[in-house]
Amino acid sequence: MVKEWFDIIRREMLLWADLDDPNRSRPITTVYIGGGTPSLADDETIWAFLNFVRSEFQVEPRVEITIEMRPGTASGQVIEGYARAGVTRFSVGVQTFNQSLLDSAGRGHTVQQSHDMLRQTAQAGIVSADLISGWPGQTFEQWKADLSEMLSFNPPHISAYEMTFHTGTPFGDRIHNGSIRPHDEECRIAFFEETSRMLARAGYEHYEISNYSCPGLRSRHNENYWKLGDYIGFGAGAHSFVFPHRYLNDNDIERYASTIRAGRLFRRLSDSADHDLFILENLQMALRLTDGADLDLFANRFGMDVRVACADKLAVLIEQGLAQLSDSRMKLTMSGMMRMDSIIEYLL
Repeated sequence: MVKEWFDIIRREMLLWADLDDPNRSRPITTVYIGGGTPSLADDETIWAFLNFVRSEFQVEPRVEITIEMRPGTASGQVIEGYARAGVTRFSVGVQTFNQSLLDSAGRGHTVQQSHDMLRQTAQAGIVSADLISGWPGQTFEQWKADLSEMLSFNPPHISAYEMTFHTGTPFGDRIHNGSIRPHDEECRIAFFEETSRMLARAGYEHYEISNYSCPGLRSRHNENYWKLGDYIGFGAGAHSFVFPHRYLNDNDIERYASTIRAGRLFRRLSDSADHDLFILENLQMALRLTDGADLDLFANRFGMDVRVACADKLAVLIEQGLAQLSDSRMKLTMSGMMRMDSIIEYLL
């Protein structure tokens, strides 16, 4: 079944290429194999897929190739095979080192499996490890313990996300019925500040709201999202951005697969009908970077000068210490980053 899905992805890639959108001569700089559990694929399947990409498209010699890894799903031998196939980065979904928290969410791995995978991937390439804060019932001390344990493995890149509660998930349903409560804003801010403090002290660069790296080892693939570069996503539910449009594949897996097998793309335009909203959605992506957004470049590309269109509101954000403006560059302060959603709502 895994090989069949990679075959469908290959077909979709060729359908995009037939549209010349973007054209095949444009070099691919990053490849990200994620969504679902790609680490269930054997190394031969990954090798065949990457060999297809190299044979059909122009690929930059220093291409960054990342694969998401769920602890407990791949042996050290398979991980070595991924590296030989060309994978350069391993995104390990640790989530937490607290076994009771993992169990409470029904996660399919153990803390020991996270330890094993962090060690195995460190021998094969660059490790990007994910942690999640704000689990129901998680204490501040437990979060600090998670960060300390992660630092003991010295991964070159750490993503520290705040838990989100989606409808239809176990936690989301329990939030809805009132059996558990999310952390309040004060707790979430404390978690965020402690994360930044501990990782900065350990030598990590805080380059995006939730991402930290050793010098020179940022995720080029993810940074391209935040810099509003073009990218194409393949598979059910995948998002794409080929300036000036955003596209979305339907989430229905069977409908997606049958459409691709029939030789038709399954993408649809997902641009906001409100042009100003579309522009501010893109600004929100750019402001996630601690480097901020160059508003001159943004205005040239999207046709809105935020300094003019939102002058009064921007002045308030600066006065309240949530944003900074230096020449053409707008940055959120640490306080602003913790209130990103509220700031974009305010600008709307």
